[in-house]
Amino acid sequence: MDKVVNKMFGGWQYLTNLESHYNGRILLVWRPDYYKVDFMEGSAQMLTCKVCYIPMQLAFRVSVVYAYNSREERRDLWGEIINQSSTCVEPWLLIGDSNAVLHSDDRLGGNPVTRPEVADFQDCIEVSGLMELPHQGQKYTWNDRSKGSRIYSRIDWMFINSAWLYTMPSCGASYLPEGISDHCPAKVYLQNQTSKMRRAFQYCNVWSHHPLFKDKVQGIWKTHVEGCKMWKVVRKTKLLKPCLKKLNTQYFRNIVTEASEDKDALKVVQEKLQTDPLNTTLQEEEKVKYEKYRPTSYMAESFLQQQSKVTWLKLGDDCTRYFFAVIKHKGLQQAVTQVKDDQHDICVAVNNEKRCIMGPMDTWGVYEREPRHLGA
Repeated sequence: MDKVVNKMFGGWQYLTNLESHYNGRILLVWRPDYYKVDFMEGSAQMLTCKVCYIPMQLAFRVSVVYAYNSREERRDLWGEIINQSSTCVEPWLLIGDSNAVLHSDDRLGGNPVTRPEVADFQDCIEVSGLMELPHQGQKYTWNDRSKGSRIYSRIDWMFINSAWLYTMPSCGASYLPEGISDHCPAKVYLQNQTSKMRRAFQYCNVWSHHPLFKDKVQGIWKTHVEGCKMWKVVRKTKLLKPCLKKLNTQYFRNIVTEASEDKDALKVVQEKLQTDPLNTTLQEEEKVKYEKYRPTSYMAESFLQQQSKVTWLKLGDDCTRYFFAVIKHKGLQQAVTQVKDDQHDICVAVNNEKRCIMGPMDTWGVYEREPRHLGA
C-alpha cells in the first residue's frame, strides 16, 4: 500500500482499513500541508477520522463508507453509524457508497424498491439525526451500463449532522458525471474558492513522431548565430521554442484538448440520460462517445504523465484527475499554511489575524494573542 500511494500521490499521507478487511476496501488520502488527520476507528465498511483543515483551522469528523452488498451484512454498518452519532459533538461528514437506496424513487429499472429494502437505512439516518448535504448534479449515482433495460440507482450519499450545518462555513456539494466509471464522483468544496493554474513550456516527447519535426529542428539549427558555441546553443534553443509551440498548436492540441472535448461530449449525453434513462438511442450514443473518449483520455494521460514525471500508471483506471492533481501539487506544496515557533507551538495567520494553536488536536483552540518569536 505504501508503494501504491507514494507513486499515485507523492508526498501525501493515507489511512486504510486493511487491518479490518484483508482487501483494504477504503483508502483515504490527504495532503499533510493542508490537512491534519487523526484515525479514530475503522471497520470493514467504514473508516472514521478527525480532520483539521489547517489554513482555516476547521476541525471536523469524516466517515468514509463502503457498504457490503447484502442487506444482512449492512446492518452492522447501520449500527456503527448510530453508535458514533450518540457520541459525536463536532461537525460530522458521512460520505461514500452505501450500496442502498433511501427512497422508493432512488432506483429506475430493475426490481421496484420495497419497504424492507429501505427500512434499515431510513431508521439509521433518522436515529442518527443526519441530513443529506444539499447538492447539485446527477440524480442517479450508479448504473449497470447495460443496453435497453438499464438500471439506475442512487446509492452514493453525503450526510451531515446539525453541528456541521451550524458551525462549518458555507460548503457546496455535487455529484459529477460518471465518465468511464459506473459511479458518479461525489465532491464537497468550500464555496467562493478560486483556483489558479500556471502554464509553462514543456517539451513533449510525442512531437518527435511528427514528419515535420526533424525539418523544423534542422531549419532552426542551420540559422546563423554570432557568438561562442554555448551562446549559439542557447540562442537556437530559444528560437526553436516558438516553432515547437506552433507545431503543437497545429497538430497536437488534441492531446489534452480533444480528450477534454470528448469528455464534455460524453458528459452531455450522460446528463440527457439522467432525464430520459430508458432512451435506447441515447444509450447507444453514450456508448459511441464512451469508446471515443477512452483512447483520447489515454493519450492525454500519457502527456500528463510526462508533465508530472510519474513513472507508474494503472491504465485500467484511466483517471486524468490524478495527473492534474500531481501537477498542481508541485506548486501548492510551496504554500506556507503553518509555522512553528521555537516552543513547537503552531502559529498560523488566518484572515490577516495572528493566532496560535497549542496542544494536541483533541484540545485545539484558538487563542488571540501575539505569537512568540518565530524561528527559521
